[in-house]
Amino acid sequence: MRDALFLFLLSLFSLLGLTFPEFFSSLKPFVVPLLTLVMLSMGLTLRAGDFGFVLRNPHLILLGALAQYTVMPLCAFLLGKLFGLEGELFAGLVLVGSSPGGTASNVITFLSGGDLSYSVSMTVVSTLISPLATPLWTYILAGRVVEVDFVGMVLATIKLVVLPVLGGMLLRRFFGDFTKRAEGLLSLVAMLSISVIVGVILATSGELLLRTSLSLLTAVLIHIICGFSLGFLLGVLAGLDKRRAKTLSVEVGMQNSGLSAVLALEFFSPASALPSALFSVLQNILGVFLSLLFRRI
Repeated sequence: MRDALFLFLLSLFSLLGLTFPEFFSSLKPFVVPLLTLVMLSMGLTLRAGDFGFVLRNPHLILLGALAQYTVMPLCAFLLGKLFGLEGELFAGLVLVGSSPGGTASNVITFLSGGDLSYSVSMTVVSTLISPLATPLWTYILAGRVVEVDFVGMVLATIKLVVLPVLGGMLLRRFFGDFTKRAEGLLSLVAMLSISVIVGVILATSGELLLRTSLSLLTAVLIHIICGFSLGFLLGVLAGLDKRRAKTLSVEVGMQNSGLSAVLALEFFSPASALPSALFSVLQNILGVFLSLLFRRI
């Protein structure tokens, strides 16, 4: 139900952003606060048990982090070259591929009958190491195409990710009863925030999207499918049971496209945020279909 609502909101705000570009373009100054709110919400929902899983299963978390930060960045690089994406579009595809796992993966894992504790733990760990991993991969793979401010991106990721997540955890620690009652509302706020961010991106780069739609759309689509497929394959080869292999598949294939979109807007241009906007919509559509397939496994 929640994933269907998220998909509806993403589709709605994507359409609104393309239909009313002037209004949504005016919302660009609110993009960073909206992402901060999303990451704060993530911190508010974290429990001590999420970190207990990490401590009890470090090998599983290491496998997830390695898969997340190898499969998706390298696939983005190869697909960008294959489809002839240039400049900021290429950098944007690499950036979303270099981002941590997104919280939407936890919902798809639940719908797929996967291991929810494993999914949440991988999302948390990949998020916490993203201030180094995301700028580093972007610098290595896209640094020859566009100028990448590595240090600036590291500091921005800390500000956008680590501080809000830790702030949310502290709020949960001292105001636990209130945050538990507000979890449903926080989830809705996060979904709305990401949907508005996608709407803003499409509003500011709608014309470019129309000119590059086929090649960019195909590259993003294959990127997501590669993440799902290779994530599952790596899980099987590593000896994971089917439940955890499904979980690894979902976690690798679904990215924090909200983070990559904001970083693209801050360090490159609205055009470089287009891959993240498309990724955000398509990963949820494909994720729902994947969950239907995984229920049979």
